[in-house]
Amino acid sequence: MRVIVAPPPFGRAHAREGRALYDERVTRFAIRTADSDDAPELAELLAEAFAESDACYPEPEPPSAADLAVRMQTGEAFLLAEDADGVAGVVRRSEDEGIASFDLLASCEAGAGRALVRAIEARAQDGGLRLVRAKLPDETRLADYFAGLGYLPIGRANEEFRGEQVPILTVERRLPLLTVREQRRSDADAIAALADEDPWPFEQGTRPGWFVASDGDRVVGVIQARDAGGGLAAIREPVLALGYEGRGLDVWMVERAADYAGTHGSHTAELPLTARTEPLRRLLEDRGWDLERGAEHYVKRLSGQLREDAFTD
Repeated sequence: MRVIVAPPPFGRAHAREGRALYDERVTRFAIRTADSDDAPELAELLAEAFAESDACYPEPEPPSAADLAVRMQTGEAFLLAEDADGVAGVVRRSEDEGIASFDLLASCEAGAGRALVRAIEARAQDGGLRLVRAKLPDETRLADYFAGLGYLPIGRANEEFRGEQVPILTVERRLPLLTVREQRRSDADAIAALADEDPWPFEQGTRPGWFVASDGDRVVGVIQARDAGGGLAAIREPVLALGYEGRGLDVWMVERAADYAGTHGSHTAELPLTARTEPLRRLLEDRGWDLERGAEHYVKRLSGQLREDAFTD
């Protein structure tokens, strides 16, 4: 097994690739939470990666399979990256005082370490956290790699490690804020790309009933609430950019559109049952959406508070 200590020494060209939140090399890996059944393979990967490296900080020695299994069973959280050939990387994650942290990052496939870091960040965002930190040996190659992923140095200190004083660097990334908001003129091109809409109407200004999900300044999702007549609002199925599915943004978008419809004269909202919305059934039902047997739409009863600007362009 060819093991790359993560951060892997790919050089500056590869570091630049890490600046995008998602790219082809990231999204080709499936990320999941490891369990005790994964312990032997993860222990082998960590042992080969860290045998002659201080990058396993703060562990003086790579953990054994038995040790990893116990840790997972008693609350330590590990993520692993998989591709068609099997396990490609591992990282340990934690949260404390509103800050996400990670260590023990190792991979055996190019791009797996980056994918794991981005997965840590995505989970932090989904939990409402804005900061992610890591502590690592103060080595130029490691600092350069994390700088390419958007991490800035915030502290340096000497700490005892493996019986001697080792310089340790703390790096941090402030994450963009995930939000669902009204569409703006500047969103026109992104809406056109995601929803296959003509950008021209959106370039003229805000269109009532249109909302976007944004990751900082980047538009990553689109949804619309449309007046269907008779107090009924038709909610368009949410569209999300690659890498943002399955993170709860779609349900958030649906609820934002339904709230808008409910305060603009509609007493009922419908959402089509599609390949995109079918997996959301339980989450939608928890929020008051009903799906009758054989029906083609989810239905939700709304407040129906009328406002003068209801669904006007």
